[in-house]
Amino acid sequence: MNTNLKIFLFVLVVVSSYLGFANSIPQIESRPPATTELNVNMSPDELALAGKDIVTGDKGGCLVCHGIGSPGPRAPDLEGVGARAATREAGMTAEAYLQQALLKPCDFVVEGYDCLMGGLALDRRLNPAEQKSVIAFLQSLGGQITVKLTPQDLAAAGDGGASGGPEFTGATAEELIPQAGCQGCHTIEAIAATGTVGPNLSDVGARLSAEEIRQSIIDPNAVIAEKCPTGPCPNPSIMPPNFGDRFTAKQLEIVVSYLASLK
Repeated sequence: MNTNLKIFLFVLVVVSSYLGFANSIPQIESRPPATTELNVNMSPDELALAGKDIVTGDKGGCLVCHGIGSPGPRAPDLEGVGARAATREAGMTAEAYLQQALLKPCDFVVEGYDCLMGGLALDRRLNPAEQKSVIAFLQSLGGQITVKLTPQDLAAAGDGGASGGPEFTGATAEELIPQAGCQGCHTIEAIAATGTVGPNLSDVGARLSAEEIRQSIIDPNAVIAEKCPTGPCPNPSIMPPNFGDRFTAKQLEIVVSYLASLK
């Protein structure tokens, strides 16, 4: 047997041994985390847990403004809201109050705060089943969970999510910017927006290119402005990071072009 053949056979035996050892090790299959599927048989605690995922995640984006256990940067502390909701409006249950506060937030504004939720269109972002899961979570914060899912809630969710169609319905920047709630944080003199939380955008087109404005909308943490009207800008940004999903591509370009024109 020549030397080359001996080397080949030796390598083959070594490789086979390693493969045999590797195959003997139990394999762990990596799976993406399962999402909570809403159903009418969920317990109150399970429904509230699903709502917590929405409130604390990007889909709800609630903690951009609110806090839980301390006041948020722009909106009240949600801790204990389940108990407070039952006493805020005479004749309204906690469940009814929270539902109206989600869908028509400017009807009930906590003293000392402005209504910044008016342009957030939760009825377009969340289907009826998701809305009830959020109410369950809010009720769990100091109160009793009374809300329940119905087959009708799930049917509405299966028919296309929330109310259907894009979240924002405007066709011009003057319509889209208020619908997105930008005036709650930014001053834009051309549309009489007077927010003082984020940078003044009245002449943003003189400072940033259209590409930079687009990036700031889609990824607000990419570049943080140094100065805001009341001092250093918050870092990380408190601007919702999901406008890239909430605007249609056409709507995004309408807003970007408009802001770029403000010089």
